[in-house]
Amino acid sequence: MTGSRYGEGAYRRTVRAARDETGPVPVLEAAAAELARTVPFALWAGVLLDPDTLLNVGGVYRHGVEARWMPRMLDIEYREGDALQMPALARPGTAPVGTLHTRLGGRLDRSARYRDIYRPQGLGDEMRVLLRDAGRVWGALVMVRSADGPPFSAAETEFAARLSAPLGRALRDSLTAAPGGRGPGARAMVLLSAEYEVLTSSATAEGWFAELAEVPASGVGLPAAAYGVAAAALRSASGGSRVCVPTRTGGWAGIEGWRLDGGPAPQIALSVGPAEPPDRIAALLRAYALTPRECEVLRQVLRGASTAQIAAGLSLSPLTVQDHLKSVFAKTGVRSRRELVGQVFFEQYLPGLPLG
Repeated sequence: MTGSRYGEGAYRRTVRAARDETGPVPVLEAAAAELARTVPFALWAGVLLDPDTLLNVGGVYRHGVEARWMPRMLDIEYREGDALQMPALARPGTAPVGTLHTRLGGRLDRSARYRDIYRPQGLGDEMRVLLRDAGRVWGALVMVRSADGPPFSAAETEFAARLSAPLGRALRDSLTAAPGGRGPGARAMVLLSAEYEVLTSSATAEGWFAELAEVPASGVGLPAAAYGVAAAALRSASGGSRVCVPTRTGGWAGIEGWRLDGGPAPQIALSVGPAEPPDRIAALLRAYALTPRECEVLRQVLRGASTAQIAAGLSLSPLTVQDHLKSVFAKTGVRSRRELVGQVFFEQYLPGLPLG
């Protein structure tokens, strides 16, 4: 497609725009702004996803549908099912891009998302682009056209598919770029009805929600990640759900949700506050795309173990340990154990520890 509207120039501009940013929200904003020059759309949202559960953990929503539609959107996504759900797109061997028009053979009315959310607002076809790298999905771009516009074409879909990996890499890198920050206080509880109406809350909880990557500008007032956890908790057989969420200041918050049964209708309890140190370090190691063995070696380094001690503890040769360390250095952008401990522990892990 070199020389065409969907050629190398447009591809490189979009990738460069994303790579020039340092935080997850700016990466999504820059990628969408540049992509719109090649693949136009009426509305869009950038979704941050937990790579293990594919739960929504924030993103950019102010350019999409109004916040009042978010509970219904997430109910469809996590409780009811519809075309182009994130887990289906994320299956191995599946193309990272899909459109409602193509998936449903032009019968958009077969989609609950279209019937209940898009059609009432004069919207039409939807394209979803998973942003994946290192074998994991880190987010997605969701673009919607107006009802009087054409559906997304095969050429547009192919162009967007080429961007999945480089934009996924830029998004993953952005999760390791900022130093860890501390939130507004201790953990807080929020009680929701089964329709996501806030029954009880506190100033501390509201402070934490304001720290998340993006809070809807108007409407119901909870960030998308809170709705995602609540919807997943209602659906879960165990009645529970948990995610680690990036904050505005570069730190991590933890949101847990539980379905409360026993009354006339189920309710949802949400806990929001500082991410626990093990969750913080796990999120960071995922973002660095370390292998399970490299994670084991890193944990031993953080405990102060020598190469010989690591080799004995993991039943490896010292040379193999050194090879793993070189790979960890390359992935984390450091040159020594001292820098590694400083970057991973003091900048990211230590801020989450309780200090007396």
